[in-house]
Amino acid sequence: MLREKKCDVAVHYIMACCGGFIGAYAILSRMEVFGSAQTANLIELVCDILGRNPKEIMIRICALLIYVGAMILSVVLEKTTSWNLKYPAIVFDLTAVTAVGFVPGTTNPIIALYPVFFATAFQWCVFKGANGYVSSTIFSTNNLKQTVISATDYLMSAHDEEGREKKAEKALFFGGTILSFHAGVAVSYLLWLHYGIHASWFCVVPLVFGGVLVAAGDGIFSGSKEREAEAGEIGIR
Repeated sequence: MLREKKCDVAVHYIMACCGGFIGAYAILSRMEVFGSAQTANLIELVCDILGRNPKEIMIRICALLIYVGAMILSVVLEKTTSWNLKYPAIVFDLTAVTAVGFVPGTTNPIIALYPVFFATAFQWCVFKGANGYVSSTIFSTNNLKQTVISATDYLMSAHDEEGREKKAEKALFFGGTILSFHAGVAVSYLLWLHYGIHASWFCVVPLVFGGVLVAAGDGIFSGSKEREAEAGEIGIR
């Protein structure tokens, strides 16, 4: 458990970087469609309903159902299995970034991003934060809000040393999440300039690294003696 705690923040930052990479890739490669969210899709869906565009309505409803389906799956798996859902979340991300790189640029952008809608929704539900803080790895807005609020609280609490330290820690955590997310955006943009729709494949690297860190947190790479020692400690308790 202690080892897992040590890896939590690092994994969170890596997944935020991946979230930024995937989000920027979707916007850059698929006509500015943000595949990590449903806000724009739902707004456009309402407009399509009012404009009586049956084809676009069906495409956007499918995107919504895929997104919601990933959320439902995460809840079902969490309630009915003992799996560490971080592994399937990373696998879904790997599958999505691989698949979208093969989809032709002429494909309807919403349809092209169906794998991304599913993977990012599942990631959102699984990677919920770290170090006791609830933080998204696929959006920036709330992380920005928490950074600004915590930093402001820190500056206004000069006479509360203990509380000030906690606020500084919180501001640094959420600020680190924002930096990680937008570092992913920057890398995605630079790769997109050179590789276009195939740039998504490069996201495999940080995703694999994130998976390795999750496994390290689970103690998969620890030696048998260390595992025996941990088992012994549990027995003593």
